[in-house]
Amino acid sequence: MKMKHGLGKGMMALLDEQTPVLEDKKNVSTIDINTVIPNRYQPRKTFDEKALQELADSIREKGVIQPIIVSELGNGKYELVAGERRLRAAKMAGLLEIPAIVKDFSDEDRLEIALIENIQREDLNPLEKAQAYQEVMERLGISQEEFAKKIGKDRSSVANTLRLLKLPEYIKGKISTGEMSEGHARAILMIEDIDLMIDFANHIIEKGLSVREAENEARSYRKEERRNVSRETSVRRNREMETIQENFIKALGAKVELKGSVKKGKIEIHYFSRQELESIYKLILQIKR
Repeated sequence: MKMKHGLGKGMMALLDEQTPVLEDKKNVSTIDINTVIPNRYQPRKTFDEKALQELADSIREKGVIQPIIVSELGNGKYELVAGERRLRAAKMAGLLEIPAIVKDFSDEDRLEIALIENIQREDLNPLEKAQAYQEVMERLGISQEEFAKKIGKDRSSVANTLRLLKLPEYIKGKISTGEMSEGHARAILMIEDIDLMIDFANHIIEKGLSVREAENEARSYRKEERRNVSRETSVRRNREMETIQENFIKALGAKVELKGSVKKGKIEIHYFSRQELESIYKLILQIKR
C-alpha cells in the first residue's frame, strides 16, 4: 500500500511506541531482526542507553507491542523507516525476530518520517523540541502551517514553541537544565529587553514562581521596559534640542533657550544691551535674506 504524501494521524500513531498498532494484523509481518538495516535519513545519532535498557526489559517481558516500519530492499533485506529505539531495544533483549509493517516509501517520505519520529522523543526538553521543529521545517522546506498539520498540532502551538529559540543563551541554558519550564519561558518572552529578560529569569528561579505568577509579574517588567524606552526617547529628544540650541547660540552670539520640543515650543533670546539687541537683529535679517 502506497503512503500518501504527508503523515496522517494513522501514520503518526505508528511512530508512537506506546500505542497499539491500528493497522489490520494481516499487514504486520514477522521478520528476521538481522535483515533490517538502519534508516539512511535518521538524523539522531545518540540514544539514551538507560532508556533503551528499560525498553529492552519491557520488550523481554511483554514483547514488541508496536511493530517497526520498514521498506523492502530486495534480497531479503529491509530498510528501517521508523522505530529505531524499538529495533535497538529488541536486539538488546535478545530477540531474533521482530514484528514489522512493510510498506513502500519515497526518499522524501523516509526523511520526513525519520525527522518527525525524532521530535516525538519523550526525553526532549522544550528547547530541544523547538530546535527539532526548526530542523524538520528547514530540511523539508515547509512552512509552520504545513508542519503543524503533519504533527497534528495548531500552528499557534508550533509558533509558540519556535519562539523559544529567540531567548538569550543564558535563559536557554536554564531551560535545558530544567530550572524553568516552557510556560516560564513564554512568560519571559512577553519582555523584549534582553537585560530585563535575564533579570526576570533569575527572579523566577529565586522566588520559585509558578507559571501563572510569572505571567502576572511579566506585565510589571513590561511596564518597566516601556518606562525605559520612554526615558531613552526623552534623552534623545533632549540631546537633539541641545544641539539646535547650541547652533542658535553660535549663529547669534547670544544666550538662547529653547523650550518645548522639536515639534512645538518657543525660542527665548537674551540680550543685555541695546547694542547687543541691534547686533542680534542685524544677524537675523542677514539669515532671513
